[in-house]
Order: sequence, then C-alpha cells, then structure tokens
Amino acid sequence: MKTEHAYTDAAQRREEEVREHISWFREFLTFGTELPETIRRQYGLEEDYRRYMELAERDNRMFEEADGTEYRRHMEKIRKGEIPGPGKAYGKVVLAVEKAYERICPSPARDYLEEKYRELLFLRGMVYRKDYDDPLWYKPEILDKYGIDHRASRGTVLEQVEKAYRELDARFCRMTGKKPDADRLFGKSAAQKAVPAQREASESNAREVRMHKRGGRRPGF
Repeated sequence: MKTEHAYTDAAQRREEEVREHISWFREFLTFGTELPETIRRQYGLEEDYRRYMELAERDNRMFEEADGTEYRRHMEKIRKGEIPGPGKAYGKVVLAVEKAYERICPSPARDYLEEKYRELLFLRGMVYRKDYDDPLWYKPEILDKYGIDHRASRGTVLEQVEKAYRELDARFCRMTGKKPDADRLFGKSAAQKAVPAQREASESNAREVRMHKRGGRRPGF
C-alpha cells in the first residue's frame, strides 16, 4: 500500500508540475513574462535565453547612452544583418518554448491554435509575394522565429519558407488532427520522392532473385 501511495503522490506531483509549466509557457508566449531559471534549464532554454537578454540589454544601453544618430546607425546595422540583433535570438527562444508547450500540453488553447494557423497563412503568402518589406503585412517576428532571411535571393527565401512551413504544418496537424497540405503547396520533398524509387528498386531485385531461384531467364536475354 505504501508503494501505491508513493506512486500516486509522485504522479500527482508530476501532473501539478506539468500544469505549472504549461501556465508559465502560456504567460511567456502571451505576455513575454520571464520564465523561471529552473524551467529554462529543465527545457534547455537557458543558453538561448541568456543570448537574447545580452543583446536586448546591449540595445537598451545604446538607446539610453548614445546620441540619436549613433543609435539609428546601430539599428540600421541590425536591419542590414551586419550585427546580430535581439529579434532572432528572441525568436529562437519563442520557437523552443512553443515546442515545449505543445509537447506537454494535451490540448493547446484555441487562441494558440489560431495564431499558428495565421502563421501558416503568412508563410503561404510568402510563396506568392515578392515584396517582403511591404509594411501592410511585413512581420519580422515570424521571419526571426523561423530563420527566414528576407534579404536573401528569391530561391533561398523560398527554401527557408518551405522548411518553416513543413515543420509548422506538421506541428499544427499533430495538435488538430488535420491532414498536412505542405505537399500540395510545395510538392513532395526529395526524401518522399526517393521512397517510391527505392521501393521499386527493391521489388525489382526481389523479382530477379525469385527468377534465379526458379532457374528462369531475365527478360531480354
């Protein structure tokens, strides 16, 4: 009986811990609330989080201490990709938190699912749009999160968009049960195309083995 009680207590503590972590992740994703260090360490977020804080503090110091011209020059270097900015580092943290949240949350919140769906629509739009800096729809936080360099060549951008879309589409399907549509948008990936060819070669080899066992001749000989 003691063993059963100990097991039950441990299970309850684990459930409570998971609920607490889900709550913290939601707070972070919704309001940007700082995550406790214990949670950051447990989910492997500490290094990326520290990097983001360093860059954010650097920019804050620059804003407070430098004159307007120097600060604008600093921000322009970030925009051009000449120096790292906190945006990409923060995007990396957000993506990691999202994946951790999805991993432990049995039923993600509706508003969260709607946000992921809007991100899918945004990425889909990048397949057809070429003016990535259009202020009407430009969303640097999404580009930063999924590692899309909108200043790169059109081909590179499309490769990055496809990678981001496929990964997000797979996550969204796991959460909602819907069928993936990345193949319809981009066509089958190279790995998927290779499977039928490998299967056909395997079946051809098997036929030859069977023919040799029966003493038959290969067609055409």
